[in-house]
Amino acid sequence: MTQSMTGFGKGEAVVGAYSATAEIRSVNSRYLEISVKLPQNLSSYEMEVRETIRQQIGRGKLSVLVSTTGSQGDMQVTVDSDSVKRVMSLLQSLKKTTKISSPIKLDHVLIFKDLFKGGTAESQNGDEWEAAKGAIAAALAQLQQARAAEGLALKADLSKRIEELRQALTKIERLSRDHVDEEKSRLRQKVNEVLNGKEVDPVRIELEIVLLADKLDITEEVVRFRTHTNFFMQLLDGSDSNGRRLNFLIQEMNREANTMGSKAFDADMSHLVVEMKEELEKIREQVQNLE
Repeated sequence: MTQSMTGFGKGEAVVGAYSATAEIRSVNSRYLEISVKLPQNLSSYEMEVRETIRQQIGRGKLSVLVSTTGSQGDMQVTVDSDSVKRVMSLLQSLKKTTKISSPIKLDHVLIFKDLFKGGTAESQNGDEWEAAKGAIAAALAQLQQARAAEGLALKADLSKRIEELRQALTKIERLSRDHVDEEKSRLRQKVNEVLNGKEVDPVRIELEIVLLADKLDITEEVVRFRTHTNFFMQLLDGSDSNGRRLNFLIQEMNREANTMGSKAFDADMSHLVVEMKEELEKIREQVQNLE
C-alpha cells in the first residue's frame, strides 16, 4: 500500500489510576528517525517504544511525546539527601565567589528538580507504563491511518501524471517516426549540395545518411521510458510502499528524456520533451513524500 511519510496521531489510554496521552508526528526523511520523549520514570522503556514503531513504519522522521497523570493520593515523593547537600555546598560556594549577601532560600533549591523522586504504588505494578503503552498504540494506529489516507491521494495524483507522460511520449514517438523520412531526404539534399556533382559512391552516401538518421532515432529511449512508466505503476499498485524505488525510476526516466531532447530535430518534439521534464520534476517532488 502506498503510504505518505507525513501524518499525525494522538492516542489516550487509562489503566488503574493512571491516564496517558501520546502524540506522534511524522515528516519526510531519507531514513527512519525516531525521537522519543517519555516521563522521566518511564525512560527505561524508550527502546521498547522505538522497536514498536520500527515494526510498523519503514521510513520517516517521527517525534513521539508521551505524558501521564496519576492519582495524587497515591503519590510518593522522596528526597535525595546526598544530592541536596551537594547542591547546598555548590550554592554556598557560588555565593562566596560572587560575594552575594542574600541568604540561600528554599526556592533556590527547588529549581533542581532531580533532587526529588516521584512515584506511586501502582506505578511499581506497571499501571503507568501500561497506560502509556496503550496510548502509544492508539496514536500509532491513528498515524498509520493518516499516512495511508494521504498515500492514496498521492497515488491518484501520481497515476494521473504518469498517464500524461505516456500521452506525451506517444506524441513524441509519432513525430519522430513521421519525420525520419523527411530527415533522410534533407540529409540527401545537403550532401548533394556539398558534393556539387562530384562522383561519389552512392551506396556509401546512402549508408552515411542512414547512420546519421539513426543517431536521431529515439526508439530505444521511447521503449525504455515506457518500460519505466509501466514498472512505476506496478510499484504504485503494489502491497508495499516503494518510495525509494519510485525515486530511482524517476531518475532513469529523466535520463531517457534528456537523451530524447538531445536527439530532437523538431521544435514540437523539443517542446514536448521540456513538458515531460517539468512533469517529471513534479512527480519527483511528490515521490519524496512516500515511505
